[in-house]
Amino acid sequence: MTTPLLYVIVSGMKDKELRSKASQNIANRLTWCTSNRDQAGITKDLAEGKDIQEIYGLGEASLFDEFFYFLDEIGVTRLFGILDPKSNKRESNINFYVVMLIYMMRIVSGLAFFWHTEPVILKSQSLMRLAGFNGRQIRKGTSARGVKKTSAITLDGEGAEDDGSKPIRGPIYAGSIATYIEAIMAHALERFFNGVIHILASHSFFPKEVHALLDASEIQTTQSCEGSGKVRKEKAPELRNRKNRVRKVMETVFGFKIWVVWDPNSRIPIAIRFATIEVHDTQLAREVVQQAINNLGESARIASLAFDRGFIDGSFMWWLNENGIEFYVPAKTSMNVYEDALSLVGTGIYQNREKKRPIGSGKNRTTVMDRWEVVGIKGLTSAGFYGELGSGSHENGNDFIPNPINAMVVLHDPYKENNPNSDTMVILTNAPVKKPLGVYDRYDARSEIENSMFRKAKQSWFIERPAKNTLAAFRSHVYLTIITMALTRAFRDWMDANDDRESQGVETGIRRFREKVKQENGNKLIIFDEDRYAILDAYEILILCNRNVAKPRGLVEKITKEDILRKYGVSME
Repeated sequence: MTTPLLYVIVSGMKDKELRSKASQNIANRLTWCTSNRDQAGITKDLAEGKDIQEIYGLGEASLFDEFFYFLDEIGVTRLFGILDPKSNKRESNINFYVVMLIYMMRIVSGLAFFWHTEPVILKSQSLMRLAGFNGRQIRKGTSARGVKKTSAITLDGEGAEDDGSKPIRGPIYAGSIATYIEAIMAHALERFFNGVIHILASHSFFPKEVHALLDASEIQTTQSCEGSGKVRKEKAPELRNRKNRVRKVMETVFGFKIWVVWDPNSRIPIAIRFATIEVHDTQLAREVVQQAINNLGESARIASLAFDRGFIDGSFMWWLNENGIEFYVPAKTSMNVYEDALSLVGTGIYQNREKKRPIGSGKNRTTVMDRWEVVGIKGLTSAGFYGELGSGSHENGNDFIPNPINAMVVLHDPYKENNPNSDTMVILTNAPVKKPLGVYDRYDARSEIENSMFRKAKQSWFIERPAKNTLAAFRSHVYLTIITMALTRAFRDWMDANDDRESQGVETGIRRFREKVKQENGNKLIIFDEDRYAILDAYEILILCNRNVAKPRGLVEKITKEDILRKYGVSME
C-alpha cells in the first residue's frame, strides 16, 4: 500500500514534470500578462535603495507581456467581453477577463488534462502575478469558500500566521474556471472567433488571394459525454492471417465534428463550424465557406478551395463556381464522370515533371527521383449532378442540359509509385486545365490541413480534452483552442515582420521573438512591485544594489549603475 509520504513524493515529482513540460510549450507557443511593465521606474527604485516586494526566476513568463501587447495592439483584447456569460447568480471577485487568460494559458501550456491547470498554472507565482493577482491571493486564494473554519485562514492576512510552510492554494479553484468556460454561449464563441479573424485579415495576415482548404474532423468523446452525437462506422479493415480474409469491423463512435476553412499560406483558420458527429460533411460546407468569405471581408478573397470527396455535392460546387471560387475535388470511382475522364486520357493535355528528393541522413543519405504524369481534360458533360439543383430526377428529363466540368487524371505520382494497385485519381475542377500539374498541386496541398491543423490540434494542443465532459464545454474548448493556435501563429509572423523592419533601420519597439526562451533568459529575473514589473539580468540587479560584478556577461568588463540606468531610459538629472 502506498504510504502518505511516498504519495507526496510521487505527486511532487509528477507536478514538477508537468511544470517542466508546460514551460517548454509556453516557450514555443507564447502567452501573455496583465501587469504593467515599468523597466525604468523599477530600475530607478533599485538604484535608490528602495525595497522590492517580490522577485522570481523569469522562466516561461518572459513572453507574456509581448504577446499581450500584440493582442492589444491589433484590437483582439476588446473582443474578450463578447464571451462573458454573465451567468453567476452571486457576485464573484474574479473578472472573466482573468478567467480567459488562465484558460488560454492552459491551452498554450499544452496541458493534457484540464486539472493539470492547478499545479502548473494556478499555483505558479510568476504566472498568476502576471494575470493580476498579488502574492497573498496566490497563497491563500481570493475566496474563503472551501476553507475549513478551524484553519482560521483569512483573506486579509489576519488570523493564523503564514510562515510560508503551508501549501499554495492558488487564487481561484480550477472547477470555477471550468464552470465559467462551459457557460460561454455558442453564438458568443462564433462572434468572438469571426471578430478575431476579421481583425487578422484587416492587418494583412492573409494573402490577397487565398487558396484555401476545407475539411472536417471528428472530435471523439466517451459515451457518457452529455450532448454528444454518435455514428456507426467501419473500422479500418484488418487482414486476418487465417485464410487471408479481410473482415470488416463496425463500431459506434461518439462525439462531435468541426468544419474548418484553412489558409495553408498563413496557417491560420478562416472559419469554423461545430456540430455533433453524425452530421454529414456536406451539410455545413456552404455555411462555413460563406463565413470565411465574410470574415476576410474586403481585405482578401478566397480564390480557390480544395476539399476531399466527402464534400462532393453538385449544388455546393456550382455555388462555388457562381461565387468565382475555383474548386478541386477527387471524383468517386462510381461516378460516370470518373469513367468518362479515364476513357478520354488519350485526347487530353499531357504534362510531366521530375524532381530529386533526399532520403536518409549521414552516410545513408541518398536521393530518389520523383515523377509526375498528369492529363488535363476539358468540358466533360457526364457530371449531371454539377448544377444549381444538384443530383436528382431532373437529370433524366429530355430538356436537361448538363454543365461542363474539367478534370485532371493522375497517371503517375509518388503515391502511385508506392501503391501501384491503387485507383487512378481523377480531380474535378472548374479551373483551366491547360497546365494540369497546377491543378494537381492545388489539390495536393489539401493534406496540409490534416497534418498541420487537425493532427497538431489533437496531439499537441489536446483539443479533445475539455474542462468538462459536456457539449458546451467541448464547444468552448474547441473554439478557444483553434483561436489560440491562430493567435500564436499570427504573433510569430508579427514578430518576424517587426524584426525585418528593425533590421532595415525602422524602430518598432518590439524585441526579437525568442524561440528558446529558457536558454536566452536563464540569467534573468522578474521583479514585482504592486501592479508594476520589470525584467532584468541578475547582474544588473546586483550592480544596482551597489555590488561589483567582475564578469557580468562572462567576460571581464566594467558595467556601472549609470550604464544600466541609461540603458532603460532613466533620466540622469
